[in-house]
Amino acid sequence: MRLVLILFFALSVTGALRAETVAGHNLSNTEAVVQDMSSKLNRGVVNVLTGWGEIPRQMIISGQDKGWWAVLPVGIPAGLILTVARTGTGLFEIVTFIAPIDDSYGPLIDPAFVWQKSTL
Repeated sequence: MRLVLILFFALSVTGALRAETVAGHNLSNTEAVVQDMSSKLNRGVVNVLTGWGEIPRQMIISGQDKGWWAVLPVGIPAGLILTVARTGTGLFEIVTFIAPIDDSYGPLIDPAFVWQKSTL
Protein backbone atom coordinates (compact mmCIF):
# COMPACT_ATOMS: atom_id res chain seq x y z
CA MET A 1 0.00 0.00 0.00
CA ARG A 2 2.86 2.33 0.82
CA LEU A 3 4.38 1.74 -2.63
CA VAL A 4 1.05 2.58 -4.29
CA LEU A 5 0.87 5.88 -2.40
CA ILE A 6 4.46 6.76 -3.35
CA LEU A 7 3.76 5.91 -7.00
CA PHE A 8 0.53 7.91 -6.92
CA PHE A 9 2.36 10.93 -5.50
CA ALA A 10 5.18 10.66 -8.03
CA LEU A 11 2.77 10.49 -10.95
CA SER A 12 0.76 13.41 -9.58
CA VAL A 13 3.88 15.54 -9.36
CA THR A 14 4.92 14.71 -12.93
CA GLY A 15 1.48 15.68 -14.18
CA ALA A 16 1.66 19.02 -12.38
CA LEU A 17 4.90 19.97 -14.14
CA ARG A 18 3.35 20.35 -17.62
CA ALA A 19 4.58 23.60 -19.08
CA GLU A 20 6.56 24.91 -22.00
CA THR A 21 9.47 25.69 -19.70
CA VAL A 22 10.69 23.72 -16.72
CA ALA A 23 13.20 25.41 -14.42
CA GLY A 24 13.94 28.00 -17.10
CA HIS A 25 14.70 25.35 -19.75
CA ASN A 26 12.69 25.53 -22.96
CA LEU A 27 11.30 22.13 -23.85
CA SER A 28 12.05 20.61 -27.23
CA ASN A 29 9.22 19.06 -29.21
CA THR A 30 10.30 15.58 -28.07
CA GLU A 31 10.34 16.60 -24.42
CA ALA A 32 6.89 18.18 -24.76
CA VAL A 33 5.49 14.98 -26.30
CA VAL A 34 7.02 12.87 -23.53
CA GLN A 35 5.54 15.21 -20.96
CA ASP A 36 2.11 14.95 -22.65
CA MET A 37 2.44 11.16 -22.57
CA SER A 38 3.32 11.19 -18.86
CA SER A 39 0.35 13.47 -18.18
CA LYS A 40 -1.93 11.00 -19.96
CA LEU A 41 -0.50 8.08 -17.97
CA ASN A 42 -0.84 10.07 -14.74
CA ARG A 43 -4.46 10.96 -15.54
CA GLY A 44 -5.25 7.31 -16.30
CA VAL A 45 -3.77 6.03 -13.04
CA VAL A 46 -5.51 8.72 -11.00
CA ASN A 47 -8.88 8.02 -12.67
CA VAL A 48 -8.55 4.27 -12.03
CA LEU A 49 -7.79 4.93 -8.36
CA THR A 50 -10.43 7.63 -7.81
CA GLY A 51 -13.19 6.52 -10.18
CA TRP A 52 -15.36 5.53 -7.19
CA GLY A 53 -15.50 9.24 -6.30
CA GLU A 54 -18.16 9.67 -8.97
CA ILE A 55 -20.76 8.18 -6.59
CA PRO A 56 -20.61 10.94 -3.95
CA ARG A 57 -19.99 13.54 -6.68
CA GLN A 58 -23.16 12.58 -8.55
CA MET A 59 -25.14 12.41 -5.31
CA ILE A 60 -24.14 16.01 -4.55
CA ILE A 61 -24.77 17.21 -8.11
CA SER A 62 -28.20 15.56 -8.31
CA GLY A 63 -29.10 16.95 -4.90
CA GLN A 64 -28.18 20.47 -5.96
CA ASP A 65 -29.82 20.28 -9.40
CA LYS A 66 -32.99 18.29 -8.73
CA GLY A 67 -33.45 18.59 -4.98
CA TRP A 68 -32.34 16.40 -2.14
CA TRP A 69 -35.12 13.91 -2.78
CA ALA A 70 -33.20 12.84 -5.94
CA VAL A 71 -29.97 11.86 -4.19
CA LEU A 72 -30.81 8.16 -3.81
CA PRO A 73 -32.89 7.38 -6.93
CA VAL A 74 -30.87 9.57 -9.34
CA GLY A 75 -27.46 10.28 -7.83
CA ILE A 76 -26.41 6.76 -6.89
CA PRO A 77 -27.26 5.11 -10.25
CA ALA A 78 -25.63 7.99 -12.15
CA GLY A 79 -22.58 7.70 -9.89
CA LEU A 80 -22.31 3.95 -10.51
CA ILE A 81 -22.53 4.41 -14.27
CA LEU A 82 -19.96 7.21 -14.27
CA THR A 83 -17.69 5.21 -11.95
CA VAL A 84 -17.53 2.48 -14.59
CA ALA A 85 -17.01 5.09 -17.32
CA ARG A 86 -14.23 6.97 -15.47
CA THR A 87 -12.44 3.79 -14.40
CA GLY A 88 -12.70 2.34 -17.91
CA THR A 89 -11.44 5.58 -19.43
CA GLY A 90 -8.54 5.53 -16.97
CA LEU A 91 -7.65 1.97 -17.97
CA PHE A 92 -7.84 2.94 -21.64
CA GLU A 93 -5.54 5.93 -21.05
CA ILE A 94 -3.05 3.74 -19.19
CA VAL A 95 -2.94 1.20 -22.02
CA THR A 96 -2.74 3.83 -24.79
CA PHE A 97 -0.67 6.53 -23.04
CA ILE A 98 2.06 6.24 -25.66
CA ALA A 99 -0.26 7.08 -28.58
CA PRO A 100 -2.28 10.26 -29.13
CA ILE A 101 -6.02 9.93 -29.68
CA ASP A 102 -7.30 12.34 -32.35
CA ASP A 103 -3.80 13.88 -32.53
CA SER A 104 -4.00 14.88 -28.87
CA TYR A 105 -2.98 13.58 -25.48
CA GLY A 106 -5.86 15.46 -23.86
CA PRO A 107 -8.46 13.93 -21.55
CA LEU A 108 -11.14 11.68 -23.00
CA ILE A 109 -13.65 12.45 -20.25
CA ASP A 110 -14.84 15.80 -18.91
CA PRO A 111 -13.79 16.75 -16.30
CA ALA A 112 -10.34 15.18 -16.47
CA PHE A 113 -10.39 14.33 -12.75
CA VAL A 114 -13.30 13.53 -10.47
CA TRP A 115 -12.74 16.54 -8.18
CA GLN A 116 -12.81 19.12 -11.00
CA LYS A 117 -15.82 21.03 -12.28
CA SER A 118 -17.11 20.17 -15.72
CA THR A 119 -16.22 22.62 -18.46
CA LEU A 120 -19.36 21.83 -20.48
